[in-house]
Amino acid sequence: MQTYIVIGTYQFVGFHVTQYFLNQGEEVIGIDWADSEASRYIMEEKELEIGRSSNYIYFPINKLKLLDISQQDTVFISCYDIQSGKTGKIDFLIGEIVYFIEKCKKNGSNQTPNFVIFMPIEGDVSIFQSILNLIEGIDSAKIIFLPTIYGPWQPEGMSFEAGINQLGQSDIKAAIANEYTGDALFITDFVNDLEAVLTSTSDRAIQLCSSIDDHWNKCAKLIFGETMDSFISQPKTKINKGSIFEVHSKMDPEEGIALQRKHNKRLNLLKEWRKRD
Repeated sequence: MQTYIVIGTYQFVGFHVTQYFLNQGEEVIGIDWADSEASRYIMEEKELEIGRSSNYIYFPINKLKLLDISQQDTVFISCYDIQSGKTGKIDFLIGEIVYFIEKCKKNGSNQTPNFVIFMPIEGDVSIFQSILNLIEGIDSAKIIFLPTIYGPWQPEGMSFEAGINQLGQSDIKAAIANEYTGDALFITDFVNDLEAVLTSTSDRAIQLCSSIDDHWNKCAKLIFGETMDSFISQPKTKINKGSIFEVHSKMDPEEGIALQRKHNKRLNLLKEWRKRD
């Protein structure tokens, strides 16, 4: 039976990928890290949603090197989450991942699992170059380039969540500057199409796009309203990083942002409750 290994299982994209495969009845090994008491609290909340599954087991990132997996397994590495999550130990995380890939490759090509890398379309991806270099020799490896992903559990440092939290103008501008504003996808639309994405082409690099035109701007207007122009100095040009796969966006931007707002409100109430406990 195939096992899915998700590195970043309690982050944003990684969490929803983990949840998706568990809902399909698949076996998942989750790998993650905790940077602070705040992130441990988030992990606890997510564990309530996925931790009770008999098909799920969790290991901290420093145990990744101990895993023995087979050729039929698939490893998802969410570089997207590492970049957007504002972790303070990027070098350590990348080092652990690199060691794990090297270990898998030493077993020979006929024993190397499938690797799928989630990569942001825009941003400084040079920090992940050691990972990208290692998977070059793995025929089955794929790199999925993601636009801005939004929805419940979006990191606080991303622009939509920053706007919902009514952070200062400088924080919101910084968040927008660090993400791709040319497109957006609601998180469940992405994960529901993930298996189709992986079988759609033999190309190594695949860039996802929304079936909704101007998706990012439509979401941004719902959050920032008339102040939107003050946050965006000029529109960013479209970027092409690989074969284009159009995700069928079933979630309307208005409904998607409403769900993110609802989740944000619930999470803030839980935080307040824990402070009083």
